[in-house]
Amino acid sequence: MKHAVLIGFYALLLSESFSLMAASSNTITIRYCIDPDWAPYESLINEQHVGLSRQYLSLIEQNANLSFTLVPTSNWQQTLEYIQTNKCDLIPMLNSTLNRKGFLDFTKVLFRAPNALYGHYNQPLIGHLANINQQSVAVVTGYRLHRYLLENYPEINIVEVENEAQGLEKVQNKEIDFYLGSFHGANKYIKDNALNNLRIVGISELEDKLRIGVSKSLSDMVPILNQAISQITVAEHAQVFSYLKEINTTQVKDYSMAIKSASAFSAVIICLLFGYWRSVNNASILEAKNKALQLAHQQLDDKNKQLADLAIRDSLTRLYNRGHLSECIQQQIKLKERYNKDACLLILDIDDFKQINDQFGHKIGDDVLQYFAMQLTECARNTDIVARWGGEEFVILCPETNIDEAKIIAKRFQQCLFETSSDDLPCVTCSIGIAPLRESKSADQWFIAADNAMYQAKELGKDTIFTIDNA
Repeated sequence: MKHAVLIGFYALLLSESFSLMAASSNTITIRYCIDPDWAPYESLINEQHVGLSRQYLSLIEQNANLSFTLVPTSNWQQTLEYIQTNKCDLIPMLNSTLNRKGFLDFTKVLFRAPNALYGHYNQPLIGHLANINQQSVAVVTGYRLHRYLLENYPEINIVEVENEAQGLEKVQNKEIDFYLGSFHGANKYIKDNALNNLRIVGISELEDKLRIGVSKSLSDMVPILNQAISQITVAEHAQVFSYLKEINTTQVKDYSMAIKSASAFSAVIICLLFGYWRSVNNASILEAKNKALQLAHQQLDDKNKQLADLAIRDSLTRLYNRGHLSECIQQQIKLKERYNKDACLLILDIDDFKQINDQFGHKIGDDVLQYFAMQLTECARNTDIVARWGGEEFVILCPETNIDEAKIIAKRFQQCLFETSSDDLPCVTCSIGIAPLRESKSADQWFIAADNAMYQAKELGKDTIFTIDNA
């Protein structure tokens, strides 16, 4: 009897052990929601998830023991509602904002893309949002760009729309002046729907840095997702990016019913066939002209984008240049005067940069500047404006940031610079000066204060942070 009990006991233990092993090998299933109207990034077509985010989720499923299950939503607002009420666990592609960090944790960046300002062809080039005065700008409700306009450009007449398509159609029909949205998404909709009267009239300083947002209840999944993202190869990223180049199809009218209905009378048939041939011939000519016009518009758009980009970017580092930074500084001063909003200016100067040029040559010096700029961009927040002032001197403009928050940003960058290095480049440090925006300060006074703080940091031994409050 005792032997039978022992045998049963060991059998139960063995059964539970196998159950645990089986459970540990099971794939983890995660529910997710998307923006159903944001092609080509993500959308729902015939209740199926398509777009860049679907491509990336497939790669992540291959790299991790995960399975993703779609929870459909009807619009972006419902998606945000579902993630906050635990009806889904993550959103695969969105920007990180302070508001969203209240209910989401974010992975590393999956995909970067610019945002652009679209207008009718009879609208002049704007270049920058600061040049809009009392004109109407459409933006999707709940998007990060919506909050950004409300906080930074209160003088703009903001028109809320449900999705990108609605905003672009309103501009096409001249109901509003401009639409602000994602470059790839808007361009795809314009091309698919032949909105030939639209063009890019400006570039937003706010770049999309798209990540996976995970519900706070599953925050332990973030390291697993980051590991899977790190395993995505350059070739796989390129394959996903090629999704943006998909070929669009057009519909051809069916004239067969008209021909069949006229088959009773041969004379009428001949007339109809002749008229049909002429209409097809005219349609072919018109189609060729439309294609040529569309190509010309596309080429003009590309040139406009290049010109707009060249006007605000530094040619070596691709950071914003001095002229664009000056406009942004003036905008912050206006916000300070009107709404008393905080802002800080950080000036960063690479230590002993002349020695690098003398010892390694100017080519390596340029490589160091480009690497330094890349690290700055990685460490900066989405709302920060990173620029090259000149030489080895860089500037970060931090809107809605007090002096303590600015110190954290500066320390984070110095730590990042210390922890990451390139085997092909000499290690560098930098001195950082910080100045908060005070009332009645001009742009020159604000910049001089931050510049003086930077030189104080140099005198304290370099690789140092000095704030104007210490002076």
